[in-house]
Amino acid sequence: MENNNHKNFTKVNNEILENIVKFKFNGTQLRILMVVWRYTYGYQRTSHELSINFIANSINVDRTRIKNELKTLIYNNVINVIKEGSFTQTRVITFNNNYDEWKIQRCGNTKSQEVKNTPGTQKNCTTGDETPPSPGDRIDPQQRKDKDNYKEKIYTSLFEHWNSKKIIVHRSLNQKRKATLKARLNEGYTAEDMHKAISNYSDVLKSNQHYYTYKFNFEDFIKPKNMDRFLDVNNPFASLMKNEYLKEENNEKFNENDKQYDELF
Repeated sequence: MENNNHKNFTKVNNEILENIVKFKFNGTQLRILMVVWRYTYGYQRTSHELSINFIANSINVDRTRIKNELKTLIYNNVINVIKEGSFTQTRVITFNNNYDEWKIQRCGNTKSQEVKNTPGTQKNCTTGDETPPSPGDRIDPQQRKDKDNYKEKIYTSLFEHWNSKKIIVHRSLNQKRKATLKARLNEGYTAEDMHKAISNYSDVLKSNQHYYTYKFNFEDFIKPKNMDRFLDVNNPFASLMKNEYLKEENNEKFNENDKQYDELF
């Protein structure tokens, strides 16, 4: 689509544009950076809440890939984390415009400069492919215990949130349900994504304006094919609305337009 509006643009410093091409970023990493620029510099701000799920949907790339590449960019000081995410809030990130601090290998320096990717990864500079970092590298036992405790809090919080909606109430958070949640987190879904999807699902079930009435159990709902339609990015309240309500809304809009037209005469 042709766009001749030259007033809408994102300001990126010329020095950044001239130097970023001198580093061996792969294609996915560059696309992630463009999304970060768009939603920070594009709105005259230096940082913003950007979830893995949002970035994945923005560039149509698998969440697991985004999670791994974003981890690499953070480890190599290209992206900085301003505020870690929580159960209800997305992580806040910013682009580090000081390229001297980047640990990504520069183009042309195959021997003189060490490749500094995430531990456990090796980068193919020809294709840009890289092996995802193995989780848990360089984590001491106490850190691992703290990490496991943090995950347990996420599992418990989401499970209690599900039961509070009284769709299908379960007695316990068993290993199967924990495994399902763990799989979604590993795929790049955030606790916030799943928390909001559960709320959206509950609201749709209770609404007379929406046709969706099927009641999942907890572990079936958390599967991507079921949960994705209730994520905010997929606008479930519009996509699952009954046809008769859509017709009523359209009629109201047409009537409003008619009134405005009549007033001209």
